[in-house]
Amino acid sequence: MASTNKGLFKQLFIIHRLHFHILKEKLEKCDIHPGQPPMLMLIAKRDGINQNHIAKKLNVSPATVAIMLRRMEKADLVFRKHSENDRRFQHVYLTEKGREVVKVIKYEIEKTEQIATDGFSESEKKELEHLLNHVIDNLKKHAKEECHD
Repeated sequence: MASTNKGLFKQLFIIHRLHFHILKEKLEKCDIHPGQPPMLMLIAKRDGINQNHIAKKLNVSPATVAIMLRRMEKADLVFRKHSENDRRFQHVYLTEKGREVVKVIKYEIEKTEQIATDGFSESEKKELEHLLNHVIDNLKKHAKEECHD
């Protein structure tokens, strides 16, 4: 049984790297840097999220978030606004350009998923999704940090 798990995680790692490589290649053509899609997708899901929550959800330091946001502000993807209730907090919003970039990211993710599941029946896709969700649920029980989902 142990060798099956080692094989499983090796396969998941390979899938992750291939997925990253394919998306990186496509998104760099649109001037989207590799670390930006998860943050942009999170902001799109929760427009107005504060920087500390971004750091927690993506499991990165607040300093890393600040650096990434500065770069994305320069690219006109996001803007920050101080909280009206507490000036120590900044909320992050997508710009119009940022919303368009999120559409591109979603499209490229869908295309990559279609490539990955080429030749699968609908029931096989649902079963794979079910099994992977089960793995995620098992791992979340043991994870100490929040994770972007």
